[in-house]
Amino acid sequence: MAQAVRAQDKNQYRWVILAAMCAIVFMTMGTRSTLGVFFKAIVADMGWNRGTISMVVAVNIWLGGLVQPFAGYVMDRFGAKWLFTASVAVFGLGFGLLSLTNSLAYLLAVYGIVLALAMAGSAISLTNVLVAQWFPAHRRGLAIGINNASTAVGQLCLVWISAQMLQVAGWRASQIYLGLAVMLIAVPMALLIPRRRKQDVDDHRAPGAAQIHAGPLESDRWSDALHTVPLWQINAGYFVCGMTVSLYFTHLIPFATDRGFSTESAATAFGILSICSAMGALLSGALSDRLGRKNVLALAYLVRAMAFAVLLYWRHELALYLFAILAGISWLATPGSVTALTSEVYGMRTLGTLAGVSLLVHQLGGGASVWLAGVLYDTTGSYDVSFQLGALALVAASLVSWMIAERRYSVRYLVPSSSAD
Repeated sequence: MAQAVRAQDKNQYRWVILAAMCAIVFMTMGTRSTLGVFFKAIVADMGWNRGTISMVVAVNIWLGGLVQPFAGYVMDRFGAKWLFTASVAVFGLGFGLLSLTNSLAYLLAVYGIVLALAMAGSAISLTNVLVAQWFPAHRRGLAIGINNASTAVGQLCLVWISAQMLQVAGWRASQIYLGLAVMLIAVPMALLIPRRRKQDVDDHRAPGAAQIHAGPLESDRWSDALHTVPLWQINAGYFVCGMTVSLYFTHLIPFATDRGFSTESAATAFGILSICSAMGALLSGALSDRLGRKNVLALAYLVRAMAFAVLLYWRHELALYLFAILAGISWLATPGSVTALTSEVYGMRTLGTLAGVSLLVHQLGGGASVWLAGVLYDTTGSYDVSFQLGALALVAASLVSWMIAERRYSVRYLVPSSSAD
């Protein structure tokens, strides 16, 4: 009886966990997305070129990715509560400290190192892992989709707010306001996460709880997964995902304004992209529960390739908005399926670490594309080559994802899903 009561409490508290994760990614990922708004203002104020600041962004992405597997291991070993709390607190403080930037070394230390470490400990991949651990398989895709949609809503709201703050207060004061907002909202949400206890694992087996089945390729050691094909198929596509998302995450607004579109039009397109990202996250989560994770991944990469083609070869303002729709729908369609598929192939035991490995690969692609785009711009005066490479890589990622043998390796096709609420 007591076991059933604990299981019921856990089932109810999963919605609190989901709400807390949504608030955290709303603030952290939304705040991180404001860089494109301040990009030109920082370059002009500091007298740098775009390649210089792109290098700092690349260091941030690379370092965050390199730390990610270790953050995932800490989560697997000790739980998420204090990892998330410390990370979002440092993130808010670090963002406020950007207002004091007076040299490249300072920006590299704060944005390139401090914020990278903070992002690693509160990354969307880890919030998705926590959601996956609390929700049963038949609702996992939708729950992760809701979490990912919160990222898009945060981007929409905070990019628009940042654009207004830039006009009124300048880029330095804006960093202070954004950092304070993270501290006041995200930190209390992280404190709602319960400390991991042994009975939390035992409760999965209680009547009415979400049933946890061993993944077909599950192992006590996360490193064993590195010797299997599905992990590298998943991560090959995710590398390209990182390449292309980071490319337009950092350079879309400069790209648009270089082509003669106003900053307001570019910000509007980014807003449309964020709205469509929320819709895409929810839709892809629900579809992946029904149609399979790898099919959603393949479709998302193909749609994003079409978005890049539209932006490159149709030189009309409408192309900017069509790109925003297509890229938005596919933007957050991938993280949920990557996390869900990994959990269903490799199990929950080392999911945090494996999700960290996936984000490492994602960030390596992202850092490379951001840095290369800045260098190519300074060399050629255009982003065209970078965006063309992104489109070609997306087509390849779609093919690789479609070839994943999901029905052979996913637990969803080997055992019936739980009917727990």
